[in-house]
Amino acid sequence: MVWCRSIFAVLLGSLLCEAAFPQAAAAQLAPPPALRAAVPLLCTENNRAARTRVRGSGVIADSGGTLLTAAHVILQARSDCTLSVMVPDEEWIHAGRLRAFLLGDCHLNQPLDMAVCRIHPAENGRDWGYLRAARIRLRPATSGEPVWVTAFTGWGMLPLTRSGHITGRQNYQRQDGCRCDFATDITAVEGMSGSPVISSDGEVLGILTLAGNGKFRGLSFGVSFEEAKSFLSAEGVIASSGSVDREPL
Repeated sequence: MVWCRSIFAVLLGSLLCEAAFPQAAAAQLAPPPALRAAVPLLCTENNRAARTRVRGSGVIADSGGTLLTAAHVILQARSDCTLSVMVPDEEWIHAGRLRAFLLGDCHLNQPLDMAVCRIHPAENGRDWGYLRAARIRLRPATSGEPVWVTAFTGWGMLPLTRSGHITGRQNYQRQDGCRCDFATDITAVEGMSGSPVISSDGEVLGILTLAGNGKFRGLSFGVSFEEAKSFLSAEGVIASSGSVDREPL
């Protein structure tokens, strides 16, 4: 019950913010539209369950409850909080209620900073029907290609959309040893880790995993599903032939 109350408090705060600042809310939901399959990952602190905030973003890969996000979001949460996912009952711009799902088993690929997790309804088994899978793209990103992200940041529950372009397509080695294989000119902030990177055709080509700083400020870096194809195939997200697996796992 404490967990439910903490989630309710976050949702109530979001609704109040939207009512108080309707123009800001409208700006966040302006075209390109927020991807319905993009979802916030909430972190509820174990020692003070009343504290719940957005820890990262993720994307639903199939109707069986497969979630893709950044591995470091899962690793950071394991020590100090319980992660849950909120799924809209309709498109984000028309959403009336958010349905709570709990994270189950997660498999991590730390060199790519990608995680495949299984989620399940927190309260009502009928909530499975609200899951909508993203259209997964296995073709690589190309330099200059227009893209946008749907992300969730800070204490709010409204999706944030940002547009930009792929600015580089090569292997980038991070200081922590992780690899990224594309860069964008989209400025990333806390909470955008795991955000889906979406093509102009509405296909998700990868996720953001790193915000640039210093001379790279204003850029963000990520890993494509094409780069992670072997990992995703091993986890049953895509078929061994490289096609997208649409069946529940």
